[in-house]
Amino acid sequence: MKPNIIFLTIDSLRLDRIFTKNKSAMIPNIEKLIDSGIFFDHAISTSDATGLSLGSIFASMYPFKSGITHYKWNSKIHNCFDVLKNNNYTLFSTVPDVSFFLKQTSKFDFNHHYTYDKRENWKQLTGGIGETIIDDLKSHEKFQPWFHLIHLMDLHGPFYLPLEFDKEEFGKTKYDRMISYIDTWIGKILQIVDSSNTILIISADHGDYIPLHENLNEIKIPSFLKKSKKFLPLNMTDRILDKIQTTKRSIKIKKLEKNLSSYQLRTLHERAGEFLFDELIRIPLIISGINLPNMKISNLVRQVDIFPTLFDLIQINNTLDSIDGRSLMPLIKNDSLNEEPAYIESGARTHRELGQVIGFRTSTHKYVRSRNSPKENVQLYDLKNDPDEKFNLALSNTKLVNEMETTLQKIRGDLNEDLPDNYSDSETKEIENELRKLGYI
Repeated sequence: MKPNIIFLTIDSLRLDRIFTKNKSAMIPNIEKLIDSGIFFDHAISTSDATGLSLGSIFASMYPFKSGITHYKWNSKIHNCFDVLKNNNYTLFSTVPDVSFFLKQTSKFDFNHHYTYDKRENWKQLTGGIGETIIDDLKSHEKFQPWFHLIHLMDLHGPFYLPLEFDKEEFGKTKYDRMISYIDTWIGKILQIVDSSNTILIISADHGDYIPLHENLNEIKIPSFLKKSKKFLPLNMTDRILDKIQTTKRSIKIKKLEKNLSSYQLRTLHERAGEFLFDELIRIPLIISGINLPNMKISNLVRQVDIFPTLFDLIQINNTLDSIDGRSLMPLIKNDSLNEEPAYIESGARTHRELGQVIGFRTSTHKYVRSRNSPKENVQLYDLKNDPDEKFNLALSNTKLVNEMETTLQKIRGDLNEDLPDNYSDSETKEIENELRKLGYI
């Protein structure tokens, strides 16, 4: 019998908050998995946006090839879920009820699509999702082998942190304290899972900025706007609130700018911008269970590599075509494996545009530039000597920039010009409703 699989992604989880000097969360269960399984401490996400990143994992392709974005799931692509289903796995999911996840799991056998709404309803682990996951896992026995996909939004701000965890002993910031809380649920999962017949994979879609001032985005809704919902269209009140939030946020940032370094200032940025610093794209990857070896692998690996590796571990044929990923089994067997650069691109705030920058990361350098021009917004960082990416070397090392651009064009092949997707009026309306629900417009 093939092993069962739990694939758990934690939205916005940065590597450095669970494994480096920056760690302040209390995470005994995650640490137990790191100490007993395979821990990749140099895993790079494809993007700082959920759809682009998860699409890369589950199609084992980069977005420019698969066509998968946060606003579109390409059901025509033969993906990793199809491979599992063709090998007699029963597919379960516990994911948010937003269109990307609904379409992604449309062929699953059983789904729990939980409520995700930034404005009014925020159902998460503490609101019943945790118990649902535990109950589901207990009932899977008759469906073996099974695959259960879980995506948690608890670490995606704004944070609704249980009061008993909002203490310094659980972390320096609310972000870290939320990691401590999530860890307790990972412990509950470990208590009921048969590790001798189950693979547990824990990773993230992307990282995030952690602002020095955590109340930066906490804007009190004016009372007149609450009352206006009774007689104004929802899209109008949301646009007014968005304008108020943006204006007040800008005012707060301008007041802070005078007293912060450039490195500190970037913590006030938002994702889907013109940067792809490691706090946005360096994520954890842990594979534990079924008597896997305990090892820490520091080679650079990519999200597109995860499922080819899983298929090798469970010994099923990888029938995916034209993928960008590869199996990491040689590293697990302590054999050599040449490094492949990790392609990266920024997300977009709306479906009418594409992310501003593209590039790639190696174990020693990062190259990023404007999506539309190799001459604009060029960024080159020496990660060995400047791990915090404070010094852009693009102007002082044009030779290396040219070499990096050649590599980027080889990665993308013939797809060096991106065009936004065209959407019908009904699709546009659906997407805008979704963005409004998520609080983006």
